[in-house]
Amino acid sequence: MSSTEPTSDEDVYLVDTTSTARTPGVRDLVMTDRWNTPIERPNGGYVLAAMLRGTGDELGVPHDPLYAAISYLGPPSVGPATIEVEPVKQGRRVVTASTRLLQDGRLVAVMTSGFGPREDERTTELGSPPALPAPDQCLDPSDHGGPTGGLFDRVDHRFATVPGWSTGAPSGDPAHDLWQRLAGGRTIDAYALGFLVDSAPPPVMELGEMASMTVQLTVHFHRRPTPGWIATRLSTRHLVTGFHEEDCELWDESGRLVAQSRQLAILG
Repeated sequence: MSSTEPTSDEDVYLVDTTSTARTPGVRDLVMTDRWNTPIERPNGGYVLAAMLRGTGDELGVPHDPLYAAISYLGPPSVGPATIEVEPVKQGRRVVTASTRLLQDGRLVAVMTSGFGPREDERTTELGSPPALPAPDQCLDPSDHGGPTGGLFDRVDHRFATVPGWSTGAPSGDPAHDLWQRLAGGRTIDAYALGFLVDSAPPPVMELGEMASMTVQLTVHFHRRPTPGWIATRLSTRHLVTGFHEEDCELWDESGRLVAQSRQLAILG
C-alpha cells in the first residue's frame, strides 16, 4: 500500500503508529511508505514505535514504557500488519508484555517491553549531552548530499559539520553527534523516542559502509523530553565479521538524558 502525501493538518506520526483493536490481544496496523529507508523498507525505529504504542494501548496502562527489546526476524513491508500482545506479568512497579508483529502470516518482529510509574526521585547523572551548536547554526544534511524522501521527510536532522560519508570521504571514525526532531517540531512522546534512537544515518557509514540493518535493538526510556530538539550521540566501536554494535544517547534541550539504546546490526 503506497501512501499519499499528508494533508496539512494530518498528524502523520500519530496516524502511522496507531493500530486498531480487532479482538482482545490482536490489533490491526497499516505500515506506510512514509517511513521507508533508502532500501524501500519501513524503518526499524518506526516499527518499534508502532509496536510500543499498540502494546500500551492494548494493556491500557497509564504509564510510559521503561524499556523495549526488539528482535527483527524479517524485513517489514508496506501494507497491513497484525500486532499480537500478550501480557506477561502485572508487577507492582513494572508491567511486562510480549508483542509480535506479523505480515501475511510471516513473523516480522518480536518484542518484550515493560511499562511502569516513576515514583522514586533518586537520580544521579554522570554523563553529559553532546556539545553541539544551536540547531539553527547547524547544517541540514539534505542540503549536502544526504538522503531525502520517506523516513527523511519525517524527521529533521542537523549536523555541526558536513558528514564525511555524504561527500564520499568517510572520516574513518564511526561516531557523530547531531540534533533530531520529528518533522516540523511535532511533540515527541515516549514512543517517538523509540523511533529516534534508530532514525539517524548509522555512524558506521563513516567507515564507508553505506548499508546497515538492525538485528536486535534494546531501548531504555528515562523521561519525556522537554519541547524542542533532541541532541543525539551515536557511536560504533566494534565491527566484527560483518556485525557491529551501535550505541545511542538522546538528550533534550534542557540537558536531560531521555533515552539510550544499543543495537546489533548487520552490514548490507
